[in-house]
Amino acid sequence: MSKYSQISKRIGWEGHCAIPSETEALKLFNSVVNQHCVSAFELVFKIHRFAPTPDSQEEFRAMETINEAFRVGSQYFKQR
Repeated sequence: MSKYSQISKRIGWEGHCAIPSETEALKLFNSVVNQHCVSAFELVFKIHRFAPTPDSQEEFRAMETINEAFRVGSQYFKQR
């Protein structure tokens, strides 16, 4: 079973996760994309799955960053 599948099963389908600040989103992005950090990807996965719809431009930009980290991380961790 891939790391992606393990994480998906672990976080489940019910929950809530706040939208991070743009700074935190960029830190998570760098951890996932450049360092392939499993714990950072798990948090990105939770945010991607459970965060509410963005209400402001800052939240929208943060979620764009999270979504890109999720896309890249998904490709990487589905192969691991």
